[in-house]
Amino acid sequence: MIYEKLFNHYLSKLNEQSEDVVSLVPGSFKPPHKGHYAMIEHFSNISSRVIVIISDPQTEKSVRRTPGGKKITAQESRQILEIYTEGLDNVELVVAPQPVKWVYDFTAEDTTPGQKILLGVSGKGDDADRYVRAQKYAPEGVTIQPSVFTAGDLNVSASTIRKMLDTPTLGEIEQFLPTHLDQSKKERVLEILSQLEEDSSFS
Repeated sequence: MIYEKLFNHYLSKLNEQSEDVVSLVPGSFKPPHKGHYAMIEHFSNISSRVIVIISDPQTEKSVRRTPGGKKITAQESRQILEIYTEGLDNVELVVAPQPVKWVYDFTAEDTTPGQKILLGVSGKGDDADRYVRAQKYAPEGVTIQPSVFTAGDLNVSASTIRKMLDTPTLGEIEQFLPTHLDQSKKERVLEILSQLEEDSSFS
């Protein structure tokens, strides 16, 4: 009996692994921190493909700045996430002006029957509510499932980190970086954050 249970458990896990699961993880990531990486890693472990959609703000209100007026761009966020995810072969990074719209367009136009699409969101605010209608736009045979990720590392606030970025040091920001980074990668992240440009529109 116990062997039968173990065998059924093994078959269940095998079926889960063979399922075509695509996880979409939209966000601002300004800057990316260890909570963001924990979320991406989680979906990498349960998906065949993970697409991280980095917002590229098109309005002044949406731009993320340091207290001194330095702007964190989508390109800089992408560079940092590239460092974080170097060991995750099934993770793709894209930049989009409207991540929510990108998710809806993807589910409607780039999915195929038999796929399961996980919409990876944090438990903060109303993130999950933005995607409640996604199933309506998906082709027949495609399953859309919001997947809320909650972990202690997500309690890290990007706004807290931004307060340190006018004159960042590794000693200050290291506590917010993923723990798997070696010294060289930490220094590469610091270099990117140390070269943020002043936003000329900031006053």
